[in-house]
Amino acid sequence: METLKQLQQLFKRFPGIGERQAMRFAYFLATADENYTRDLIEQITHLRKNVRRCARCFALSENIVDGKCPVCNDKTRDKSMLLVVEKDADRDRFIQSRTYSGTYFVLGGLAPAIEKDASTHIRLLELSRLVSAESESTLKEIILALSATPDGERTEALVTLQLQKSETTIPVSILGKGLSTGTEIEYSDADTLGNALRTRTKNE
Repeated sequence: METLKQLQQLFKRFPGIGERQAMRFAYFLATADENYTRDLIEQITHLRKNVRRCARCFALSENIVDGKCPVCNDKTRDKSMLLVVEKDADRDRFIQSRTYSGTYFVLGGLAPAIEKDASTHIRLLELSRLVSAESESTLKEIILALSATPDGERTEALVTLQLQKSETTIPVSILGKGLSTGTEIEYSDADTLGNALRTRTKNE
């Protein structure tokens, strides 16, 4: 039982997984087919060896070339727009929706509304460096595509303040109508994301 308990504790660290679900996962693995568990171990090992973060947008990818992911290396992408998202799953959702043709930046999280120094949870400095490096070339707009939650709103404010400190003149926009309060990007459909992009407004 000690092994099952240890597995449960590991599974509890997964986003959105509680104690009961974690224990169900542990029991499942204890009785799963040997081929399945072997494949699972192999895929996790492959993941750890081959998946890395893009040096530009910080998205996860196993197809990194010259430090960049396929999207950042895609010459057909509109380099004038930069969409800032919370996590990789949000970026993937936009790509799947085919509602946006620009480039991305993954913040790595949101700034918790209850914490005093929430900026340590996100890649503020990395975003500033990217904007500074590309502002003199083709970057014309920064779009903050964050969840419509208190943490998302606080993150928008922190990102906007950081960009103001960097003295960039690039307009910053936020998603418009389409995302209701409490909505997470990852679970929004293509029509909702497309409408939110079309009705985006300048972030004052």
